[in-house]
Amino acid sequence: MKVKQTANLLAVLSLATTVFSFTPDYVIIGGGTAGLTVAGRLSENPHVNVLVIESGLFVEDQPNVRFNSLRQVFVPGLTGTNSSNLTWGYKTTPQVNLNNRTLTVNAGKALGGSTIINSMIFTRGISQQYDVWGTLNNDNTWSWDGLLPYFKKSEIFTPPTAEQVANGGMQFDPSFHGFNGSVKVGYPNFYFPASTLWRESVINLGWNASPDLTNGAPQHSVGVSPDSLDAANNTRCSAACAFYVPNIHRPNLQVILNATVTRITWKPQRPGQNLTAQGVEYVQNGVTHTVPVNKEVIVSAGTIGSPKVLELSGVGNSSIIAGAGVKPVLSLPSVGENLIDHIHGWANAITNLTLSKDLLVQNQTFSNEQLALWFENRTGITLPSDVFNTSELQTLLSQANQTLSQTAEEFSNGNPALAKGLLAILEQTLNLYEQDETGTLEISAGPTPASNRPVTKYTAVNAVLYAPLSRGRTHITSSDVSIPPAVNPNYYAHPFDSVAHTAGVQLARRILQTAPLLSSFVQEFEPGVTRPTDEDVEEWLRANASSDNHPVGTASMLPSSLGGVVDTKLRVYGISNVRVVDASIIPMIVSSHLAADMIINQS
Repeated sequence: MKVKQTANLLAVLSLATTVFSFTPDYVIIGGGTAGLTVAGRLSENPHVNVLVIESGLFVEDQPNVRFNSLRQVFVPGLTGTNSSNLTWGYKTTPQVNLNNRTLTVNAGKALGGSTIINSMIFTRGISQQYDVWGTLNNDNTWSWDGLLPYFKKSEIFTPPTAEQVANGGMQFDPSFHGFNGSVKVGYPNFYFPASTLWRESVINLGWNASPDLTNGAPQHSVGVSPDSLDAANNTRCSAACAFYVPNIHRPNLQVILNATVTRITWKPQRPGQNLTAQGVEYVQNGVTHTVPVNKEVIVSAGTIGSPKVLELSGVGNSSIIAGAGVKPVLSLPSVGENLIDHIHGWANAITNLTLSKDLLVQNQTFSNEQLALWFENRTGITLPSDVFNTSELQTLLSQANQTLSQTAEEFSNGNPALAKGLLAILEQTLNLYEQDETGTLEISAGPTPASNRPVTKYTAVNAVLYAPLSRGRTHITSSDVSIPPAVNPNYYAHPFDSVAHTAGVQLARRILQTAPLLSSFVQEFEPGVTRPTDEDVEEWLRANASSDNHPVGTASMLPSSLGGVVDTKLRVYGISNVRVVDASIIPMIVSSHLAADMIINQS
């Protein structure tokens, strides 16, 4: 009987794609990481009706998920092996500093958003970086101390077992974790042999064992990251798992699936009054619908999707909007600007180890046998002093400071207020570099992108640039919602970024040839022995670096005088009842994966 009831609930959810039973107080555009978090929180009040409009699927209801193409959603070891039907796969404009290549920036297209397809790494940035958010906005609630209670509130943390501590090196500090929240967070129970060798090699190079990768401390350390998984059965815990499935019975929470929002509609505006949302228009199965809203529209379509929704609704840079064929209704020229992303590089070597992660991709029989197994994410955050000597760093920072105003103006796209905001952000970023208090790079155990690579076993060390100075933008080019926006992360536009990233790959190379990992080393494959110098590595990165899929910043939380799009309550300037709640509001990127930052609740 219980199974039948579950099936009925899923049938009701399917019907919700075309009808809903109430006029919503809140319409949430996008059922991703932040959108479902907000939906879960708001619908705790039984007197508030919440509707979520999601473009993708609800994958928790897929039959025989262990054996079909969506199994990678639940089996952590298969992360990224077959998720093309669950991502927007945004294509960038040709990146002039990366040999004019067009890259892909992935973002989840499913109920749960990017927590459906990400690597589940559940870390946090350095406390001083969050403090910059508060400083820029003169609001301590957005500092590390202000946010930590909400970070803790979000999670149900499972401490490592004695065996995981003894054999896997897992460590944690309970003062930085929550035990009564919604997101299941824990450690894996399987890891590849290279992981242990990698960790020991990094320690032999001078790093410490981290007491906890979520504690906000500047990290000159290496550790095992906690992950958004159910430690009891080693399955992914997405935002859908945490905030929707437990609340599926709530009559005041409904979801429309496979529906793409085309615009927010507006009430007639009186002179001198803020704009007011009247409803949300969406397309489903080729039919256009409009749903009214009693209280607020909450935009949570992602760093690339949210500015698209605003611009299609007539909110943003009036020239860009009009040029795309949309009637401007509110001039807010910073919408879509200040796009920042982590950028991915690596070094790898052919290994003599019997077991490597590559076998899950290269050997289908082995992959099928290992569906329930999972690999751990061992990671270290480097400080500036880890990759530069004092003289090198001071020279680079001096050069950056000399052109700071010019850089801010260049990246502002002709927006004087945003130029002031970027100047303030870049000053804070360089100050953290100067104080050795920013995470420059994430150095982590593989895997790496595997296209066009000989079939063999590899040990890989990733080098992800975590604190870039470059800024880009994303904007619509058409009033047609089916046409993707132009996405230009502007990678390596600031010369500091390529130099820092090169230093990270050189560090990754050294780790591969440091004992005890050296014992498994056969020969370097990438960048390759024919590329020994910094100039060689930088050239190789320009031909191979990729997005790490962590874009932020395109609806930045900043004062309006500094080119902000939203205030510290996440309300869009000039609009009385629209907020943006996803990673697009982050004004300065942090040195961590983003899921733990977005699954928070600001009451």
